[in-house]
Amino acid sequence: MLPALAGPPATRTASVSGSGVAAPAHTLNVAYDMRFWFIPFGHTTYRGIFQNGTYQVSSYFKTSGLVSVFWQAEIDAGSSGRVEPHAVKPYIYDSYYRRGSEKKQRVKLTYRPDAPPDLLAVPKYNTAQYPVSDKEQEDGLDPMSAVTLIFSGVKADAKNPCGTVAPVFDGRRRYDIEFTYVKDEPVKLDNGVYSGPAHLCHLHYKQIAGYKPKMLKEGSAWPTIFAEIADIPATGAPDGRYVVPVKLWADTSWGRVTVELSQLKTEEAGGDSSSKS
Repeated sequence: MLPALAGPPATRTASVSGSGVAAPAHTLNVAYDMRFWFIPFGHTTYRGIFQNGTYQVSSYFKTSGLVSVFWQAEIDAGSSGRVEPHAVKPYIYDSYYRRGSEKKQRVKLTYRPDAPPDLLAVPKYNTAQYPVSDKEQEDGLDPMSAVTLIFSGVKADAKNPCGTVAPVFDGRRRYDIEFTYVKDEPVKLDNGVYSGPAHLCHLHYKQIAGYKPKMLKEGSAWPTIFAEIADIPATGAPDGRYVVPVKLWADTSWGRVTVELSQLKTEEAGGDSSSKS
């Protein structure tokens, strides 16, 4: 597992209210199961701790089922930063990818004001062949901060309840996840984790830089991704609620790929908690 992440020294100490008591931390824990047709192929988790305008998040992904016989992969990732009224600002991102016993890759991004992030890649890879400009890097968030941007709901409003755009730079590639609201509809997951209203949205994966020219040319051919996204009230959340995708799916030429919420838990330190799994 990756070590705990922290921001600059000035951000590590929780701010204190006039009463001398720091605001309690609030935690969001979610997990998702992934399926191709009806065949499980992966499981991922997200844990986010929000306190005094900052976030510290971690995630774990692992292949499962029949797929793991041919492709065994695990990813540990973490990020920390601050949440602003309409944005998130990362401090540091660290990820560790393992495939089988041979292939391993660590990617670390350290953020600086008004500059592209510092990249540490072990082993090193070629970033000059398909370059990403400094400006494109600055405009992107690391993958975990982009997920936090979605969950925190800072880009969501009455007109765009799913949010608008999650810009990503993962250390090699720059892309956007664009959200388009379609309608509200009731959702009831078969696993019982969620039942209630949700926003149906289209997601569009837009490749920007860091790809082979052929991939950029063929990017528009990606299938439309649909998502049902729910507002989960939580007193300690950045905006009083989390914006949580409960189900995502895309129809490909080989069949449907589905990602479904399998656990949802919100908890305030020393306070109330809500859990479903």
